[in-house]
Amino acid sequence: MDYRYDVRLMVRCAKMHYEDNLKQNEIAEKLGVSKATVSRIINYAKEKKIIEFKINNPYPEEILELEKKIEDKYGLTEVIIADLGSEDESDIKKALAKEAAKYLTRVLKQGMLVGVSSGTTLAEIPRYIENTKNNDITFVPMVGGNGQYMPNIQTNNIALNFARVLKGNSKILHAPAIVEKIENKKMLIEDPGIKSVLSLTDKLDIALMGIGSSTLQSSVKMIAEFLTNEELEQIAEKGAVADVCNIFVDKFGNGDKFESNQRVIGISLDNIRRTPLKVGIAGHIDKLDAIKGILNTDLINVLVTDISIARNLA
Repeated sequence: MDYRYDVRLMVRCAKMHYEDNLKQNEIAEKLGVSKATVSRIINYAKEKKIIEFKINNPYPEEILELEKKIEDKYGLTEVIIADLGSEDESDIKKALAKEAAKYLTRVLKQGMLVGVSSGTTLAEIPRYIENTKNNDITFVPMVGGNGQYMPNIQTNNIALNFARVLKGNSKILHAPAIVEKIENKKMLIEDPGIKSVLSLTDKLDIALMGIGSSTLQSSVKMIAEFLTNEELEQIAEKGAVADVCNIFVDKFGNGDKFESNQRVIGISLDNIRRTPLKVGIAGHIDKLDAIKGILNTDLINVLVTDISIARNLA
């Protein structure tokens, strides 16, 4: 019999590797064989079920399965599901913010540029970040301000709050989210201060975005100051399913048909697509169609959502 497949040798290798924490080259030296031989012995021991692994999982199995199903179905890098027993919108937003804070803490690295959109959920995230050290991380508003509507949930304030808790830096975009005429936009984006901030949106490492619904009243309120009821009706008639950074898109991720998009002062859809980590954060069953629509585009590759949405997406 080939000595590599001797039961005693397989058990000996397994114990040295997994119980004594010896590296394969250390085992090879002890046994007088090559590292490649040790690797083959361990692999054969796995095949023969001499080595088996058990994960004692205290986390709900349904959530892990749903995350994997949604990742595979929509080609996402990662899905994070907040598990909570409440359908209250406020509770859901807090739960999403907590999960997003944990995710962000994990993936942030020194020197990163992080873009942020507006929204109530994004505004909650900094509250759940624990940090004591200075960081070379810069937060960039990805779209201008939404008039006088809830200033605490607008991009400049959100970027500033992220920078405060992470002891990093933030930029300020001194511009409205949407202007009345394209000519006004052309003039504003040539302003040196505005131009310098917008130029950073094609260099982002991470884009943190809420997902707005074109039909949900709470989402529409964010931009109602800039668009008439007639314009909003036309946007819906043309097939808008959602908006990111005040840019409306149809179910294919196309925004060209929506005239108001040409008047948005902020990141472009192309720059969102170029960003390595595009994180969509949204929940509550009322946003199901909007989230589905965005998932059918290439505008996000990470989704943070709640259990009710996840069950409908899987």
